[in-house]
Amino acid sequence: MTVLTLLAAFVLAPEAPIQGGVALSDVKGQMHNALAIPPGRKLVAFVFITNDCPISNAYAPEMNRLVAEYGKEGVAFSLVHVDRTLSNEAAAKHAKEFGFQCRVLMDPKHVLVKRLEATITPEAAVVDAKGTLLYRGRIDDRYADLGKLRPPRTRDLRDALEAALAGKPVPAPRTAAIGCLIPK
Repeated sequence: MTVLTLLAAFVLAPEAPIQGGVALSDVKGQMHNALAIPPGRKLVAFVFITNDCPISNAYAPEMNRLVAEYGKEGVAFSLVHVDRTLSNEAAAKHAKEFGFQCRVLMDPKHVLVKRLEATITPEAAVVDAKGTLLYRGRIDDRYADLGKLRPPRTRDLRDALEAALAGKPVPAPRTAAIGCLIPK
């Protein structure tokens, strides 16, 4: 196979696995191995979102706090837009409106969604350098149900990050997220 053939296959199938990873583009069209841990980082945390989910949007301040706090501790963050029809431009505008300071990936074919078994927005996932899914679930429990907001009693994503960074098992590796269903 020639280099040109390999390049053409990559361009035609941008979400094809890369060394066991998942290739996704960011809002600028640059390709990334989503599951690869960037140099100097220990974990990668994903938050699956849609631009029109009010619950995802309500979590923007908390997501920004998590990025600011845990980015310093060695966690790489990626927001993952899962809407099949959302343009890169609309996703970039959404990220700017909400002040997101992390990588914003596009997953219109739900490659990463399927790989990490995400079903709701916002739903978080934490993966270590070995590619092990350490946590999948809610950011916290501020939503008891759709439309039922309360002060958070648990901070599940923070707890998962703290445990993983300390080399300990995540106390609750799966939690139920409340939000908008990921469109099929």
